[in-house]
Amino acid sequence: MNQIISTLTFYLISSLAIIYAQCPEIIWQDEFEKNTLDETKWSFQNGDGCDIGLCGWGNNELQWYQPKNAVVSDGSLKILARKEKVGKSQYTSAKLRTKGKADWTYGRFEASIKLPKGRGLWPAFWLLPTDEVYGGWPRSGEIDIVELIGDKMDEIHGSMHFGKVWPNNSNVQASYHLNKGEFSDEFHTFAIEWEEGEIRWLLDDHLYSTQRSEDIAPLKWPFDQNFHIVLNIAVGGTWPGNPDETTSFPQAMEVEYIRVFDGFFPSISGKSQVDKNSKEITYAIHNVPKGASIQWEIPAGAELISGKGTEKIIVNWGETGGDIKATINDACNSKEITINVMTLEPEVKIPVVKVKSIENFDTSNGQMKKISSAGIYVDKVKNPRPVDFNTKDLVAKYTRNPDSRYDVFVCTISDLNIQEFIDGKKKFFIDIYTDAPAGTEILFQSENNKVANGGNYPTGRHSRFSALTTKQNEWERLELEFQNQPDNSVNSEDVNQYLFLFAPNSNTNYTFYMDNFDIYVPDESGN
Repeated sequence: MNQIISTLTFYLISSLAIIYAQCPEIIWQDEFEKNTLDETKWSFQNGDGCDIGLCGWGNNELQWYQPKNAVVSDGSLKILARKEKVGKSQYTSAKLRTKGKADWTYGRFEASIKLPKGRGLWPAFWLLPTDEVYGGWPRSGEIDIVELIGDKMDEIHGSMHFGKVWPNNSNVQASYHLNKGEFSDEFHTFAIEWEEGEIRWLLDDHLYSTQRSEDIAPLKWPFDQNFHIVLNIAVGGTWPGNPDETTSFPQAMEVEYIRVFDGFFPSISGKSQVDKNSKEITYAIHNVPKGASIQWEIPAGAELISGKGTEKIIVNWGETGGDIKATINDACNSKEITINVMTLEPEVKIPVVKVKSIENFDTSNGQMKKISSAGIYVDKVKNPRPVDFNTKDLVAKYTRNPDSRYDVFVCTISDLNIQEFIDGKKKFFIDIYTDAPAGTEILFQSENNKVANGGNYPTGRHSRFSALTTKQNEWERLELEFQNQPDNSVNSEDVNQYLFLFAPNSNTNYTFYMDNFDIYVPDESGN
């Protein structure tokens, strides 16, 4: 133990040394090999949060945290969620943290975890700032290594929180979907690699998200201070919703080990789902040690176009998918990384025909009426570049507010049955011209403003539709395709306002011109 403390002390003084470490070393770990929790490494947070002025733990959660719900046996830690009454709480769970016993600035943080299953469960492996040098949450940051919503067992989330005081806080989230099985079936390795100005999220060494300090500018990047580890299962609340009759108890978040390293390991990036017969799909290895060799294996039916023996390959896919494997040999060790790739049938677009215009922005009799906006909206400006499908003189113009990460344009739309668009009976199309780069998201959201507000997502959000731009400084007609229903408790007849989010989850000041926000239906004539 003294050796670990000595190593940790040196690391805290010289944290930037991780960038140059030849072979990453473990600087802290818990392998859960005893029959009791090692309380030299962990402490508990107990109760319902009311004792610290945070009843429901800030999310209207239903659990009471207590130490007896954390059990170490047979080489793993089990955090148990139970249906049992303690005080006013109907459920119990456990919340562990290393605060006051171990914390770090930078490194690789990984855990092997089997996650629990059931609606209303919210397991998490995450980091919080120890000293909150930039102020209370979220100004000093939060790093969520993995979170899962228990009724979506093939999907995990990695995120970070930062920015201004709630409800003007900001966050970034990325998700990963398994191609087969669920996260409750077996153990997976969840990790982040954190260095100065950058955090990377990994699942089984598949790099699926990277965030850098410039990505959230001009907001403060608070991830340059000591953070400690937190493990817990929350039950119920605004996110993920409450348990129902389908949720069985007890449920366990089982942890084989947690390790903190002073350096990084090779990882792989690339698409895990591609269309059948996709061409020139890139896969790359990151953090390759100097002098390492790389051997690639691709499944039958796929073709290696280029990159054999290098850090990056290009693959043509056939009808079937399979595992791409990379074996990296270096002076430290031999490491094999596998990414499972699924091939999908290309989406077939059904012919559609226009039946109605919601808003064409050059008259005053449209269905859409502005309520408010974070950015600057002008409903009649000169068309920046007329083209054959949009020759009109007047269009609308919207310029994002760079201080608003989730900049919103709020409006009402009369005589709109949003359920018809979810069911596919009708479709939204809109013309967009923007100086934002290709691949920028346009998000259209319906909600009930009696329950939705800026700080309680997903409450009150009925449905979301989106499109990605494919051009820059050119007009294009985009279909806003149905994505999901964040809050299933909201009925379509209760929807009373709509939001456009241009380039959501960014602090940019791009300009978007809009025109011809129209309704289309499938063309039953077959033309």
